[in-house]
Amino acid sequence: MVKYTERASKSDLYARVKLAPVNEIQRAIAVDTLRQADAVSDAIIWVIAAVRRLFTRDPGRLLHNN
Repeated sequence: MVKYTERASKSDLYARVKLAPVNEIQRAIAVDTLRQADAVSDAIIWVIAAVRRLFTRDPGRLLHNN
């Protein structure tokens, strides 16, 4: 049996895959797809946060030395 060690917020998705009536190869493909989707969504969220930081004025933060 494959041991799932994913974050708690996504554990429901992984539990559903674990219980799905598919063979081990299909299950492995599904888990890999979930991991890839998680990585893509994390990257998108990181880019959005970086753009927000870029355009947010924070007078207490020194951006560069002059």
